[in-house]
Amino acid sequence: MRLTGQIHVSLKGSIIQRNPTLWERLKRGLGAAVDLDTDRLRVELEATAVVDQVRRALVKLEVGNALSLVIDDTVIFQDTDGKPDDLPDLVLALSEHAAVFGRGFQELRFAAEHEEAGLHLVIEARARTEHAEDEPAGIISVGGRLRDLEPRAGEPADDYRRRVEPLVKDPALFETARLQFESFVGRLEGALKAAMPEARVAQHHAEARVVHAPGAPVGDGAAAEQRPVNPTHPGYDPFVVYYPPSPLGMMLDMMLISSFMHMLTPPHVLFVSPAGMPLGTAQEAAANPDLLNDSDRGGDEEPAADDAGDAGDATDDVDPWGDEGGGLDEGGGADGDFGDFGD
Repeated sequence: MRLTGQIHVSLKGSIIQRNPTLWERLKRGLGAAVDLDTDRLRVELEATAVVDQVRRALVKLEVGNALSLVIDDTVIFQDTDGKPDDLPDLVLALSEHAAVFGRGFQELRFAAEHEEAGLHLVIEARARTEHAEDEPAGIISVGGRLRDLEPRAGEPADDYRRRVEPLVKDPALFETARLQFESFVGRLEGALKAAMPEARVAQHHAEARVVHAPGAPVGDGAAAEQRPVNPTHPGYDPFVVYYPPSPLGMMLDMMLISSFMHMLTPPHVLFVSPAGMPLGTAQEAAANPDLLNDSDRGGDEEPAADDAGDAGDATDDVDPWGDEGGGLDEGGGADGDFGDFGD
């Protein structure tokens, strides 16, 4: 089961103007008004201030384990050794680059991880100084997994199945996890509001999902976990960005779907396609199995991920957030803290 949440941060910015055409320059020379406004905004942000504000919000939630920080494709910090409580190391690494990034940036990506109440959480923050008018300046994405359902190092598939089989039959386990996750995302939203009083901070969603991937080979975790790189995409999950999918992921999804479909009162879980498109809740699918049968025919599926890693969303034609972050093993994929969101 995947837990995904997202918080949007909107700031006042100035409209970006395009260059006038030759005809428009002639018209303007004759005194005519020419509209050069585009649908994009520019926000004045400083990397050090952005990091400081998000760091303060995370510290309030006792999140201290940094994963990575990347600014304009430059890796500032990356936790390759799995060192705990290394958020101060990230801040120190940024201070050594303050002369380069202190005055501005194009994109900042910062990631941290946290464990509480049996959940393993990845928190990713992205900020852009230029963005589409209908998009936020910053997006904080949260991805989570239940620790007890994560495969252990070197665990054989048969042992994994025997260990988790009793757990997938316990609806209280998933309801508790969902409520704990919603609580965390809500507390993170509150901490960000306190750290960014000049910004408009709003929770976008926080939900539990199970991927229904008919026809995918059992044991092929990547088949069920495509990696949209645009955080505005409905299938975006930062956990998959920073932790490669387990080959046992498909097995777990199949066990969960089978269990939920036969429960008298299934937990509040959303079934989605591998591209992240909603198929229906577990309750709806249990009452009407044709919801999943329809998806088996592929009528509502999006195209498979393209070479850039997108999952075929129509908004990806112009992908302002679509830089491939990469997992920790790829040398990229870090988020940035949001600093001084003032104008």
